[in-house]
Amino acid sequence: MTAPVALVSVDPCIASSYDRAGKTGGPRANLTPLAKLGKAGIAHPETAPALLALHQAVTARGGDLRITECHRDVGVQRAARAKYEKWVAAGKPRPGTPGFDAATMKAAVVAQPGRSGHNAGRSIDVHLGALAFPVPADKQLDVLWECALPLGWKPIIRTADESASEAWHLDYPGELAGVMSRLGYEQWALCGAILVGHGDLVTFAAAVQAMLSRAGYDLGKIDGIAGLKTNQALAQALGVDVARVPAILSTQDTSIYAKLLALPVK
Repeated sequence: MTAPVALVSVDPCIASSYDRAGKTGGPRANLTPLAKLGKAGIAHPETAPALLALHQAVTARGGDLRITECHRDVGVQRAARAKYEKWVAAGKPRPGTPGFDAATMKAAVVAQPGRSGHNAGRSIDVHLGALAFPVPADKQLDVLWECALPLGWKPIIRTADESASEAWHLDYPGELAGVMSRLGYEQWALCGAILVGHGDLVTFAAAVQAMLSRAGYDLGKIDGIAGLKTNQALAQALGVDVARVPAILSTQDTSIYAKLLALPVK
């Protein structure tokens, strides 16, 4: 199924956290540009310029923005989720203890496949230890937020605490901010992932639901099942009789994508 929206490469000046050997922490001049990391270096078309703006804001404050992860393929998400679930099943042993197997476990929360902002190309993980703002170590995150929040980036934690899990994670809700507000984080991420063809629901009906949710139609949760609400919303969005909708859905007429994406976002 053709994705309604194509992901794009991030600006070449955005640095990843890694050098050519895959190691972190070295001089910036030795780092691999994020755009050179294949699928990890692509983002939603409105996220890419927002990331460039963040890079410029951080640089202007004397900091060094390095990205450990941007887009994450849904297959990678699935593998990481399996490691997280194995860790939970083992009783969440602490890393470094006999019960923890670093090769098969991940001691951090991992979203369900297709339900991470990374799958949507709308999230980044920042190398906090490399920010190097000219402020005390416990104020690095504060300055990052001062740079990020006015640009539309949204932290996933409530307070700027460098020691908190996911302190490194920032989301760019963008045009899907209304979806996040109405349906919550998971549905926001799922909607975004479906729109770029990287969710675990890659059907035509799911894509239609994602575009309708983006436009503010009340469908409830996106589930890939075109029920009454989806049919009525699609008829209204396209300006057709609801009786025509089953044929549109059954033939998977992707020509409607342009009209649905042209709807005002809410």
